Amino acid sequence: MKSLFGKYGHTFQVRSWGKTTIFTVEPKNLQSVLATDFASWGVQPLRLFAFEPFVGKGIMCSDGAFWEHSRALIKPSFTRTQIADIHLSVFDAHVSRLVDLIPADGSTVDLQPFFARLALDSSTEFLFGESVGSLAPDTVSERDQEFLNAYNYGQLMVGRRFQLPHWNILTWNWKFWMSCRTAHAFVDRYITKSLEELHNLPPQAPAPERFILLHELLRNTKDVTDVRNQLMNVFLPAHEATGVALTNVFFQLARHPSVYARLRKEILHAAGDGDSWTFERLKSLRYLQHVIHETFRLNPTIGTTIRVALHDTILPTGGGLGGSKAPIYVEKGDVFTCSLYALHRRRDLFGEDADAFRPERWEVLRPPPWSYMPFSGGPRVCPGQNLALTEVAYTIVKMLQVFKAIENRDPILEFVEVYKLTTDSKNGAKVAFMRE
Repeated sequence: MKSLFGKYGHTFQVRSWGKTTIFTVEPKNLQSVLATDFASWGVQPLRLFAFEPFVGKGIMCSDGAFWEHSRALIKPSFTRTQIADIHLSVFDAHVSRLVDLIPADGSTVDLQPFFARLALDSSTEFLFGESVGSLAPDTVSERDQEFLNAYNYGQLMVGRRFQLPHWNILTWNWKFWMSCRTAHAFVDRYITKSLEELHNLPPQAPAPERFILLHELLRNTKDVTDVRNQLMNVFLPAHEATGVALTNVFFQLARHPSVYARLRKEILHAAGDGDSWTFERLKSLRYLQHVIHETFRLNPTIGTTIRVALHDTILPTGGGLGGSKAPIYVEKGDVFTCSLYALHRRRDLFGEDADAFRPERWEVLRPPPWSYMPFSGGPRVCPGQNLALTEVAYTIVKMLQVFKAIENRDPILEFVEVYKLTTDSKNGAKVAFMRE
């Protein structure tokens, strides 16, 4: 895709099988679609077919009033207070289990499945109030393991359904439908348990200190299917964002040991005062933030932003011939696609070495608005971005405090993508660690 932008310019369109798709890496067009002309664009016609069997109708695959309702329900879960004051203390236990499982004798380990389990434990605790405990394998029940298997397969197939035409026979997969049933039954058990707990609360019970999305949803509706759909629509991106991002960070650190050494030096210096790691302290570690920003720039967890025109409209720039900046007329049903991979590698925006991993660029780099978009933007900006960034930062800090050095153990040096709902590392993050 990057080569096509190099050949045809920052905006071009393709017409195939009667459908027009506009490809762009122009920040002005992104701003229009995601913010200033938000009402003209949607996702439901593109996503509902792929997503609904697994996660139901919710914030990820709806537009209009239903989407507004869904977002209003989940927004309180992701306030700064919830993340800073409450969630990190719970998250620390999961990270400690993770660190204990990682070999420190120089043997090779693929971090990808470990980070996926960390994200799963954290997200289930954050949303349901109870973790599945996948990082403690001795305590994982057969039921929980069935859910893990169903979830992993269901997510894979949702990504495949999203990429294939609605009529494609490959989307009819019995294992996928059974995975949907297993995942739904798993979440329904949490809902039933929470309904019983809420029913048994005394009338004047004090408000809980910790916000749990499941409990809040049940205070608004007793429709089990609606509650399950809302939970699944949050659980899927919440789980993926942290696990994929951490894999990508350590994929890069293993290939840049000098960055690892400098980052560890910053972390150990800051840890010297003995204070606990808070939201504010993590944000104050500048080189840590640069490493995270650079990883999201080169390897965004969602590599493409796609919308469909809900009615006729225009894009502000990219039309005409010979590099003209004329507006583009867009008809209802036309598809808008922005490759974040290509946008984040524009040399005029990020430097001549835009393809290189160099966190130091962020010491002076101030990207123009709408040019750095790892969590989208506008009304549909990812509500869990602060949660994901905080979990990623916290995990990096705790791991680098323990492991003095990292070594790449993957013979393939370049990042090879595999496309599901997210853009994952096909080869994981195969490394070796040495303790202090």
